[in-house]
Amino acid sequence: MKSTLLEKTGFFPDYYLNVVNQCTPEELENVGKCKTDYDRVKYLASLPFMKSSDLKIELDFNGKSIDIATKLKESGNAAFKAKKWLDAMILYSQSYIALPLEGNDDFAAIIVANRSAALYHMQKYEDCLKDVARAFKFGYPKDKMYKLYEREAQSHLALKCNEPAIAAFKKAVTAVDDANLPVDRRSKTIQDFIVMVKLLEKDLLTNKKPVKKTDLLSRTVKDEKEYMSESVKIDSNEAEGRFGVAVRDIKIGEELIVENPGASVLLQQYSKTHCQHCFIRVAIPVTCPKCIEVVFCSEKCQEESLKTYHKHECGILQTLWKSGASINCHLAFRIISSKNYDYFLKIKDKIDVKLSQEEMRKLSSDDYLKVCQMVCHADIRSNSNFFQHTLMARFLTLCLLKEDFFKGVENQEEAFVFISSLMLRNLQFIQYNAHEISELHYQDTKETTVFIGAGTYPNLAMLNHACDPSVVRYFRGNRVHVNAIKPIASGLQIHENYGPIYTQERCSERKAKLKEFYNFECQCDPCIEDWPVYDELKADKIRFRCDSDVKCRNIIDISPDCNEFMVKCFSCNQTTNILKGLKVMQDIELIIRTGRRLYESKEFSKALQKFIDCLRIMDEVLAPPFQDYASCQQNIKDCFIHFGNCYNL
Repeated sequence: MKSTLLEKTGFFPDYYLNVVNQCTPEELENVGKCKTDYDRVKYLASLPFMKSSDLKIELDFNGKSIDIATKLKESGNAAFKAKKWLDAMILYSQSYIALPLEGNDDFAAIIVANRSAALYHMQKYEDCLKDVARAFKFGYPKDKMYKLYEREAQSHLALKCNEPAIAAFKKAVTAVDDANLPVDRRSKTIQDFIVMVKLLEKDLLTNKKPVKKTDLLSRTVKDEKEYMSESVKIDSNEAEGRFGVAVRDIKIGEELIVENPGASVLLQQYSKTHCQHCFIRVAIPVTCPKCIEVVFCSEKCQEESLKTYHKHECGILQTLWKSGASINCHLAFRIISSKNYDYFLKIKDKIDVKLSQEEMRKLSSDDYLKVCQMVCHADIRSNSNFFQHTLMARFLTLCLLKEDFFKGVENQEEAFVFISSLMLRNLQFIQYNAHEISELHYQDTKETTVFIGAGTYPNLAMLNHACDPSVVRYFRGNRVHVNAIKPIASGLQIHENYGPIYTQERCSERKAKLKEFYNFECQCDPCIEDWPVYDELKADKIRFRCDSDVKCRNIIDISPDCNEFMVKCFSCNQTTNILKGLKVMQDIELIIRTGRRLYESKEFSKALQKFIDCLRIMDEVLAPPFQDYASCQQNIKDCFIHFGNCYNL
C-alpha cells in the first residue's frame, strides 16, 4: 500500500512548521540521531518550547441532539404516511444516529419500531425483525406493544417460520390487555390473533423440524477462522528479509491464508456506510450511543468496538480527520487504542525480542508482539523524516491522553513517553506493511475496485512482492483471503503484489515506484527479463516449456509458423515435442469463451473453475509472458474478487 503521513489538507502541517521554526538545526537532527524510538520521543518532549506548542485537543460530539433526532423522526413519519418506505427508513435511521441514547431509551424504541414498520413494507423481513427486537430491548410502550408483536408475527410468516409466528401472535393476545382500545375493538383484535394461532397450528409446516433459534441482534458477517496453509513456510535471508515458500506443489485456486486484521480503519467517507468494526456495508445501522461518526452492522460489532478501540476514539475522530493525518496514522493509533495501557505495560520487556517463525505463527494477528515484528526500515530514514514521525506520534498520543487512555496510571509522564514510542514504531512499520481494504463496485458490465480502508495483516505481510504475483487477495468485510492464481512449485517463493503489475507498467516505472515507496530493488522475473506490457506482448512467438526427462526448466521460444514438431533444447540438449503445445493453444480458446460467458452471467464459481482449468492446461506446456496466459490469470483474479466485498451501484 502506498504510504503517506499526511493528506493534502488539515491543521497538522501548520503545527509541524510551527514546531520546526522553534527548533535549532541541531535539535532537528538530534531526534533522528537518537538510538531508539523511546529516546526520540523523550528528547522531543524535553525541548523547552514543546509543551507550550502542543495542540489543544477537544472532544467533539456535535450532531447528537434530541432536537435534531425529533425533526428527523417527524420527517420520517411524513414519508411513511406518504408510503415512501425507503425515504422513511433512511430518515428514521438518521434520527436514531442523531439521538443521544443515554436516558432516551423510550425515544429510541419508537424510532426503531417505526423503522421496522418501513422495513416490513419494503419486504425486508429479517431487518424488520431485528428492529422489532431492538424496540423490545429499548422498552417499547406497553400500550402499543401488541402492534409490535403482530409485526413480528407477520414477518415470521413472510419468512415461512410458523412456530415463532405462533409465539408472537400469542404474546400479542396478552399484550392487548395493556392497549388503550375500545372494548369492541379489543375483542375483535384478540379474536383475530387467536384465529391466526389456530390456523397456523393446523398448518403442516408447523410440524416440520423447527428452525434453530439464533440471536437476531448478534448476527454479523460470517465468522471464519484464521488460517495459514501448512503448504506455506516462512523463511528469511539477509538479502530478501522474510518471505513465503511453498513446501509442496500448490495448485491454482488453493486458499493459502485467511486472516483477520491486527487492526483496521475505514476511510472517513465510508464511516457512515460501512460497519466500523467488520467493514461490511450497512443498510440498517446500529449507532454509537455518544457520537455520530460511526455506524455498526449489529449489536455484536457495536459491543466489540465500544469495549476496545472506540471507547478511546469516540469524540476524537473529527480531530484525527481534520488534522490531515493519513489513514496510516489512524491505523497506528488504532493498534494502540484497541488495547489498554496495562496490556502494553505487561509486554514491555518482550517488544524488542525477535521471535522465531514458529513462535510468530502461534500468535494471533492482533497480538502486538507479532504486529511489532514487521519491518520499519529505521536505518534508511532521514533525520527530518524521524522528526515529522515523532511529532505525529506525540500528537496521536495526546489524543489518547484526552480520551483517558492513561486514567489511573501512576506515572503518566513516563507512560506517555512509552506509548508515544510505540506509536512512532507503528507509524514506521505501517508505512511498509499496511494493506488497502477494497470493495468491488459494479454497474452492468462496468467494474471498479474501490479503496475503503486499511489494515495490518502480519501473516500476509511476510510475502514478498513480484510484478507477476502468484496469489490474489480479496476481502470479506475486513478479513483477507489469499488464493493462488498460478501453480507454485515446491521450494519456490509465494509472491503477492504491492501495486505495480508487469502487464500495466514498464519495468523502469515499476522499479522506480517500488524503490520510492518500499525501498527495494525488484528482482522478480518480469523485471530481470524486462517483460513487455500486455499490449506489447508479441503474438509471433510461443514460449514452450522443455519437457525432457531431466526436468529441465528451460523455456523454448517458437514461432507459430514453425514446421517442425520436435525442437532441440539448447540447455539440456534434448528434444521437446511442441505439437502438444500447439494443440493446447487451440483447445483453450473454447474454454476461455465458456468462462467469459459464465462470468458475464454472474456465475462466478463456474467461471472460476473454467479459467483455472484453462491456466492449468496452458501452464503444463507453455510459459508466460503471453497474452492468453495473462488474460486467464486476470480472469481468475476477477472471479475471486467477486467472492469478497461487492456493491451493485
